Amino acid sequence: MNCFKADACSRRDIQRFVYSLKKKVGLENELYFPVIEFLENVLPMIIPDFNYEIVSEKEMGNKHGETYPSKNLIRIREDVYDRAVAGEGRDRLTVAHEIGHLFMHEDDCVALCRLEPDEKLKPFEDPEWQADCFGGELLASSYLIKGMRAWEVEERCGVSGAAARCQLKHCK
Repeated sequence: MNCFKADACSRRDIQRFVYSLKKKVGLENELYFPVIEFLENVLPMIIPDFNYEIVSEKEMGNKHGETYPSKNLIRIREDVYDRAVAGEGRDRLTVAHEIGHLFMHEDDCVALCRLEPDEKLKPFEDPEWQADCFGGELLASSYLIKGMRAWEVEERCGVSGAAARCQLKHCK
């Protein structure tokens, strides 16, 4: 089976990276991370040639978003973007997930590989797992939500119930 394999990166490594990124832009203590403002206003300051595109559902099809790290480009499907702007947790997470790909998955960090039939990709080498982990940590940072209940995380961080429960499971 063919797959994409990223350089190994643990959840703890991702948590540290997200914290340093949030600290760099002065958002390390904010429970509600302004992901759309970050996409539109902050990323162009951090990455001078960064660009994003809002793309029609017709053009994107089933893809909610896609990222081209070598081009510093994020593309978000229009309906997903509109719901993220409106504060929908799942769609905010999609945007955060794509930002994760931008920071973590440059061309030399991800390779197409072939797995043996009985071999399974390790989660910490899976670029989708890494981007999910990054997105969850960006929107609901484990160091900020520790001790909260899932409904509080959902409400205060603007994430879905599933994302809130997942993040709480990994608080230490």
